[in-house]
Amino acid sequence: MKPRVWIIDDDRSIRWVLEKTLVQAGFDCDCFDRGDGVFTRLKRQIPAAIMTDIRMPGIDGLELLRQLQEHYPNIPVIVMTAHSDLDSAVNAYQDGAFEYLPKPFDLDEAVNIVQRAIRSKAKTVEQPENDEVKEIGIIGEAPAMQVVFRAIGRLTHSHINVLINGESGTGKELVAKALHQHSPRSNKPFIALNMAAIPRELVESELFGHEKGAFTGASHIRQGRFEQANGGTLFLDEIGDMSLPMQVKLLRVLQERCYERVGSNETRKCNVRILAATHRNLESMVDEGTFRQDLFFRLDVFPIEVPSLRQHPEDIEMLTRNFAERLTERGMKPPSFSASALRALQRYNWPGNVRELENLVERLAITHGGKRLGVNDLPA
Repeated sequence: MKPRVWIIDDDRSIRWVLEKTLVQAGFDCDCFDRGDGVFTRLKRQIPAAIMTDIRMPGIDGLELLRQLQEHYPNIPVIVMTAHSDLDSAVNAYQDGAFEYLPKPFDLDEAVNIVQRAIRSKAKTVEQPENDEVKEIGIIGEAPAMQVVFRAIGRLTHSHINVLINGESGTGKELVAKALHQHSPRSNKPFIALNMAAIPRELVESELFGHEKGAFTGASHIRQGRFEQANGGTLFLDEIGDMSLPMQVKLLRVLQERCYERVGSNETRKCNVRILAATHRNLESMVDEGTFRQDLFFRLDVFPIEVPSLRQHPEDIEMLTRNFAERLTERGMKPPSFSASALRALQRYNWPGNVRELENLVERLAITHGGKRLGVNDLPA
């Protein structure tokens, strides 16, 4: 018998095109315009997989997913949505979705996901209480950002180390915060340290702490970042700037989960998840001998590539609105942008990425507060 796939979506055109595509790929399909009647049908028949939209009349897709996970955990569920943001991606994976498919999607990709889903069993997971995504500020609907959201969603219940790659200003620390806040360590500390901002002779003290009198100026005992982050997450930004001697010491901590404060022989145990970020090519640095290969493999357990802004210019309008809302909360009068001004912003290369765009919106709020801006109002 052919595997049977259920398609649940209130959009008739989506149901039609998915059914036609899946039937051509060798599946049988049943379509539903809402999720309310699904459980009655499940008493008579169990499908091989279910594809469901999130926003529908009656029961929404995430509630449907939760109920399916409770009563039919072996049915893999693929969640589809046109409202693709980090919140919905993380919630879908936390609720047990096999895959998260933002609209519009490639039909070949949809078929491939259904085939994988049928070969696997969806994992039953718990839904933690976490409403902090919007506070973190990661937004975007472009396909490049959906890849990032999916990665964060997949790592929701993981403790593994993650290497976050991306140009300066792309929001690597925001990704790190999202990984922490959607992890089993979310109620523990998140400690961030920029390796490029610390003098090399002080890095060891910053990471591991020091005893009183350990060196000139050490007038008191100081906790290091590993001690502060114990049980939680330590985010090491610009890890590529770490010296080779410190790389050796960091590797030892990752391998043995212990360290000593500077000036002490007492070994301290630690339980810390490492999230590292860099704008440099660590693989090239390994080849050049400036970054240890064994440390690279320890950090690069699960890499995430944060796209540059020029890779998702379609998100610029959404980003400018988000920055404007933040400025309004601070009592400023942000500008708005005409269609031609937005097109000009989307054509710009943005070497400083999202950070540069945020700075521009704030500068324009100061110089053109509350005004609707055209192309001629933008900096040359």
